[in-house]
Amino acid sequence: MEYDLQTPLFLDRTYLFVSPSRIQRQGDPDSPLPLVFEGQFAPNLFLPQLKLDDFKEDGRETLFSAVFTPNIRLRMANTDSNPILPPSYLMKLTLQAAHLRLLHGPDKDAAPRVLALGLNVIAGHYSNGEDGCFFANQTGTDPNCEPAEGTLPLNEITGSFSTNVLRFELHSRLGFGVDLHRLSAWLVGANAFYELNSAIGPGGMSPAQRHVYGNGHWGVGLVGEREVNGNRFRLEGSFSHPFGETPAQRGTLSVEVAANPRWASGFGVFARYVRGQDYYNILFLERISLWQFGLVFELNPGARLKTDSGKPPGFQ
Repeated sequence: MEYDLQTPLFLDRTYLFVSPSRIQRQGDPDSPLPLVFEGQFAPNLFLPQLKLDDFKEDGRETLFSAVFTPNIRLRMANTDSNPILPPSYLMKLTLQAAHLRLLHGPDKDAAPRVLALGLNVIAGHYSNGEDGCFFANQTGTDPNCEPAEGTLPLNEITGSFSTNVLRFELHSRLGFGVDLHRLSAWLVGANAFYELNSAIGPGGMSPAQRHVYGNGHWGVGLVGEREVNGNRFRLEGSFSHPFGETPAQRGTLSVEVAANPRWASGFGVFARYVRGQDYYNILFLERISLWQFGLVFELNPGARLKTDSGKPPGFQ
């Protein structure tokens, strides 16, 4: 029996990795902390996906998706007690519109090109589940902290970090030398995002957190990928920067290489370097220079788009 699979495009990946780098945390006597492992667990749970046209038959397809992602990040440090740092919870709903199109060249016998475009509108809640005061010089529990006007440094051990986010993402991919029967291609792409922090709703951002965390983030990225017989090799770089924060922070650069073998059912290996702000909830004022090595999981959208005849759509 053949199932009409969902097409996952431009969504979160799942990671599990180790790092030789150390993590700085204000107020921890063991800081800087050696890491045992870190994980980002991001299953993408699809609601029914609406499809217009059919890529296999028409050479084009438009997808409308609603995806719930309970994204959880965990860090485990090599310490005698409390080795797991307060987790990062980023529960979010993604509304996505994506378009796939085969670009025919003047030579019908030449390898075709494929264009993929996507718009993600994301509403989410980002927190660490702690109820301690935001600043290290405060006592009590959030929101009843004394003195009311706290000062830096942050309480990076038990401080409450919480915000609601609205995020907009634009994605593009262009595939060259596409062989839809063998699932081989060269791909290049770019993406950009703009994210706003909100005080609206349960767990919204507090004025004290907004002052130092900022009003939001923006970022851009580039990606290159080679697929050979369903085996995927990826090089990706991204840069992000906060805005509206005091004191002003520098941006964050990330470079990642990954290989996903066809036989591994979505699993692969990766290496990544991150330099800039720490991305782990309340540690955002810490500067990092991290090397990360481990496993990555991402479903390949090519399986559903493979043709049965070996001919590209429009050449049937």
